[in-house]
Amino acid sequence: MSGLEKVGSSREGMPKGSQSLGAPPLLRLPPRQSPFAKRAARFRRLAESHASLAGYLALMADLVEVQHDLWERFLQTPLPDSHIIRRPLDNQQVPAWREALRLIAERLGAGSEPVAALCERIRQATDEELESWATCLLSANFQGIDPGLAPFVAAALQVSWSSFAARLDQDRVRTIECGYRCPICGSWLVASMLQTGGSVHGLRYVCCSLCSTEWNRPRIHCIHCGSSKDVSYFGLEGAGEAVKAEACAGCKTYVKLMNREKEPFVDPFADDLATLGLDILMVEEGYQRLGFNLLLIPGS
Repeated sequence: MSGLEKVGSSREGMPKGSQSLGAPPLLRLPPRQSPFAKRAARFRRLAESHASLAGYLALMADLVEVQHDLWERFLQTPLPDSHIIRRPLDNQQVPAWREALRLIAERLGAGSEPVAALCERIRQATDEELESWATCLLSANFQGIDPGLAPFVAAALQVSWSSFAARLDQDRVRTIECGYRCPICGSWLVASMLQTGGSVHGLRYVCCSLCSTEWNRPRIHCIHCGSSKDVSYFGLEGAGEAVKAEACAGCKTYVKLMNREKEPFVDPFADDLATLGLDILMVEEGYQRLGFNLLLIPGS
């Protein structure tokens, strides 16, 4: 495993490219066009270049391709009553996600023996069991769900809730405080990204782990406590500059920061899983990750 390398800090000032023209949008809802096709391609690319993680990344590519295939179907499902989702998910109100999970199990059930066994468990599970798994996953009660099932449950929830978020009228979404919880569905962040192009060029947006909504947060500020003091950046030696950990010495949390200027195809879910070594080293340094990737529960 590569070692940890400190590559910058808040004391060095604002990086080049951090200024933008005009007022950027606070929220960026998922596009109506499927967000999963590019993610699947990114997983495939990363599987080819990360030998130690190739099997898992390839499986995630298969899973995300199924998400893409289901996208148009779930754009037709009714929106929740409120049409503005402002609290953590209540799965009982949106049973469509269970249909997505069973379709995923059907599509991937002919895979390897371990994957086939997990898909069979999904097919045999009652609605109550499925809801229990989802509740445990979204509330970060990871002891209540088999780690092998978690990516499949997460994928089904993501298809359902990303399709809801994509159809919201952004003009009707009231501006609320955006921290490390999604202002649309209340879920945890997965990572933050430096964007390119137009009014968002050089700005940092945080990505929701569930509905893929992005919201703007200032650069060189801790997303957890808001401090701009003693914010440092760490990366894996020899791994390039596309993915770093932004770490706060005050509250000892970190968030991955992905830079699309350095790698245009970087993806908050795929590149996060491809840089698990960075998470291990940050924990060894005494930092706790803020948020998590639903496709791989911590400690699994």
